[in-house]
Amino acid sequence: MGFAPAAVALVSAAVGAVSAVQQQQARQRQQEYQENMARYNAQLAEQQAGMAEEEGRAAKRDAYDAALRKRQEAAGIIGRQRAQAGASGAQTDQGSALDLNLDTAEKGELDALALQQQGLDEDYRRRREAWTLRSNAQSQQAAASALRAQRRGTSATGTATLLNGLDNTGNNFRRLTAQLRG
Repeated sequence: MGFAPAAVALVSAAVGAVSAVQQQQARQRQQEYQENMARYNAQLAEQQAGMAEEEGRAAKRDAYDAALRKRQEAAGIIGRQRAQAGASGAQTDQGSALDLNLDTAEKGELDALALQQQGLDEDYRRRREAWTLRSNAQSQQAAASALRAQRRGTSATGTATLLNGLDNTGNNFRRLTAQLRG
């Protein structure tokens, strides 16, 4: 009569140990997957940050070029205005002709400065975006490190559980063999 409970206890302990090992392996695979995803997300965020910075630099360069073109356009308009005034016999260095030239130069410069400011604003926005992405990358790296540490802790806990289960199985086996002899 003592044989059956000892055998059931032995089988139960063995099944429990196998189940513990399988659960540990499943947890480790899940944690490893999460760690890999966190590392991938960190790399992706870093790449996106680099692209955002490059787009900001490009916007600033393009705005500078557009401002330069606007200044050249204003200079061309002023040249035509002076030529028309000179062709009509008016003085180009005084009076209404001079006022027209100065107004055109002022408007051209304001437009050029506005274009440059737009480029600077876009560059700033992109650098802020890059900073946010890099902050996210750092968070993802920290999460990956935490998951790795957790996985190592789970491995140690799982090993302890497995050893405990094997110890119980061994004790039950000794009891079973003692009962069979006695």
